[in-house]
Amino acid sequence: MRGAIVEYYPQKFKGDVEANRPIAFIDRDGVINVGSPNYINHPEELIILDGAASRIGELRRSGFSICIVTNQSAINRGLWGPNRLHSIHNHLQEMLLRVDEDALIDIIVTCPHRQIDRCFCRKPMPGMLHIGDSIIRGNLKVNVGLNTDVLPPDNYKNVNWWKEKPSPRHNLDLIVGDRKSDLGAGWAFGVRLFQVSPRLGIDEVGERIINANDNGDYFQPIR
Repeated sequence: MRGAIVEYYPQKFKGDVEANRPIAFIDRDGVINVGSPNYINHPEELIILDGAASRIGELRRSGFSICIVTNQSAINRGLWGPNRLHSIHNHLQEMLLRVDEDALIDIIVTCPHRQIDRCFCRKPMPGMLHIGDSIIRGNLKVNVGLNTDVLPPDNYKNVNWWKEKPSPRHNLDLIVGDRKSDLGAGWAFGVRLFQVSPRLGIDEVGERIINANDNGDYFQPIR
């Protein structure tokens, strides 16, 4: 598999919410749910972090589209495949909605590769953000539901880590992650960066991410 796995479920905003079309790119493990060094291998292993559902709901109520971007090398390691991933993510969505009816996920983009595969999509490369952006903003067509081997636009590969951070597609676009690789992907795509502790997840920056005056955390990809 050369490309990413995309689960696409475009969601409508409520009548009193005007979608201003910023995108919140959100890492999964350590941000929405408790992570594991041995992967999340089954739906029943999911444990949602406190406050995660409410924060995603708040983003939706503020007009953000929600795009989860997650590295899951267990797939290319042969531990399980896209259908298992899909069942895990279906359960994740169900768990979030039990807490907050607005905690809807528009799209989940998953990199199935190992670091040794040197793919386009594994964070800190920004390929998954390019895919999510292109689908949500209408330049890349995929089917509703599960898609495999989805490739980003060709121009994504031109990342110069030594130059200034690129300009975002929308000034409010952001990424929330618990690792430097998340911040690297966000930096390469030009969005606001918010780093969290894997113990606290997205709730740690919940007030900041909906604040249009918060420019996010400083990050320098080259040290």
